Amino acid sequence: MNPTRNFVSDFREAAPYIHYLRGKTLVVGTVSGLLAGEPLKRLAADFNLLASLGVRLVWVHGARCQIDQVITEHGGTPQYYRHRRITDDTTLTHAKYAVGALRYDIEAALCSSLPQSPRRSKPLTVAAGNFLSARPLGVIDGIDMGYSGVIRKIDTEAVLNRLDQQALVLISPMGYSLSGKTFSLDMYEAAAALAVALKAEKLIYLVGQDGILDSEGRLKTNLSAQEATDLAQQQPDSPQSRLLRHAVHAVENGVTRSQILNGYQDGGLLQELFTRNGSGTSIARNAFAKVRQADSLDIPDIMALIRPLEEQGILVRRSQAYLETHIHTFCVLEHDRHIYGCAALKTFAGHNSGEIACLAVSPDTRDGGCGERLLEHLCQAARRQGLTRLFALSTHTGEWFVERGFQPAAPETLPPERYQEYTANGRNSKVFVYPLGETV
Repeated sequence: MNPTRNFVSDFREAAPYIHYLRGKTLVVGTVSGLLAGEPLKRLAADFNLLASLGVRLVWVHGARCQIDQVITEHGGTPQYYRHRRITDDTTLTHAKYAVGALRYDIEAALCSSLPQSPRRSKPLTVAAGNFLSARPLGVIDGIDMGYSGVIRKIDTEAVLNRLDQQALVLISPMGYSLSGKTFSLDMYEAAAALAVALKAEKLIYLVGQDGILDSEGRLKTNLSAQEATDLAQQQPDSPQSRLLRHAVHAVENGVTRSQILNGYQDGGLLQELFTRNGSGTSIARNAFAKVRQADSLDIPDIMALIRPLEEQGILVRRSQAYLETHIHTFCVLEHDRHIYGCAALKTFAGHNSGEIACLAVSPDTRDGGCGERLLEHLCQAARRQGLTRLFALSTHTGEWFVERGFQPAAPETLPPERYQEYTANGRNSKVFVYPLGETV
């Protein structure tokens, strides 16, 4: 292994994300189990680092474990209904005590992590306050929830002012009414509501498991809002379902991404934000990967995809000038603002055939069905243009086309214009034809 090469590669991967997130607002909701000991120290260090990179941070912390501990220490038993605390007068007193102590612990951790951050000479400013107004949750199924509440209003202007002053805004799970009452809030709900109100770029939940898991315990790395909703409905009363509902609410109301990851994983937050693959589950309003028409801004990415294949002789070499002239024939497969594949559809005047050309997929995703998605996209485009068959020329990847329904054909079956090019370039490529009456 070459540590220097690994560092350079990792830094190059992270650099676009660093640039992209500078000046963006992130709302991070953190479950209470992460807010002590080494997990809290690591998170505080990562928050300092993010702030030093120009990221605007709103940290919403939970307090369930700490409140339960205080209640137990005073001889009581925590009471819940539908995953929400039943908060009587005594419980509210214990909650105020636990939340206040926890907030000071978090602020102390943010200061103590200073030496690990580029902000060595100036501590990160932490702003806290009465940003959330609340109302009672009320009576549910005959159960009086007492001083458990829901958010009524967010003082968005005040939060934005603190962010503009380069402060980290720390939000505790407590809200206040105009009559002076205090209500215990749900961290998941508070974080989602803040992300929507602030028009945040991302809502991030740091939890105690590896993101969202399916019924067999496997991590779901990417979900559309509809997929997340379907998953939540499988176990509607589970804590994961409740988390998913708030994450979906955020992306359906203007937040670009909701991301759910394991807060116990050292550096998991940084990996999620600054690498392509991330570390947990990312939820977007629409499907993550999409095939779209290419434009001139995609040319550098297309060149990066096809150059290695050109050097191996798999693809015909295409100049930047060629791509600029023919970019209208290309489509690209985009995933989370990164280009992972490209292909072109060439047509010929007076002929009902089209050519699949320059099909290339990133090595990182060659087993993910990207090639099939590009091929299906071009088949649909060809049908819309009234073409009746497609053909592909290949020196190395003919079997891939055969496996997807293409049949070997003689070069003489090519359109005359393309046949002249074929005989002139001397590559002796194999020809494969696909009738468009079928489905790839």
